[in-house]
Amino acid sequence: MEESSERGFEKAEAAEIKSSSDLQPSSGHSAEALQRVATDALSGSKNQDTAADALADAEWMVGDGEVRVQTELSKTMLPMVINAEAEKIVKGALRDAGAGALKLVLLPGVKTAAAKKPRVAKSGSAQAKAMEHPIVQRAQTLFNAEVRTVIDLREND
Repeated sequence: MEESSERGFEKAEAAEIKSSSDLQPSSGHSAEALQRVATDALSGSKNQDTAADALADAEWMVGDGEVRVQTELSKTMLPMVINAEAEKIVKGALRDAGAGALKLVLLPGVKTAAAKKPRVAKSGSAQAKAMEHPIVQRAQTLFNAEVRTVIDLREND
């Protein structure tokens, strides 16, 4: 348990979670921009797609000299999904984006926002190709459907 506290994970019982109105974006660092930088860095790394997805689905807040990431992961799953390597990649990406002075705080639990924001698929990805398919578009229209997961069964070239 000592390791997780050193990595910046706060215990859910002891964490004083501030409301999003208390955490305002600091000068030049929007939460959305930092989230995009971090998830892009993880997506570009080997074996970090799950961590990238978890951080893309998380609620990011910037303020008081820190970046708070409220994830949907349980207290047990958080250190497994966002492991030391993933955290190192995120911190490096934030540092490169000019937010190196901000402390990264990863919080377990349920997001505070009720509505889930849709993610935009990267161009050329399997999900982007699926979203362009006429049958998928028609199903979305008819059934008000949402594409959540796309499994790429193509062979690696």
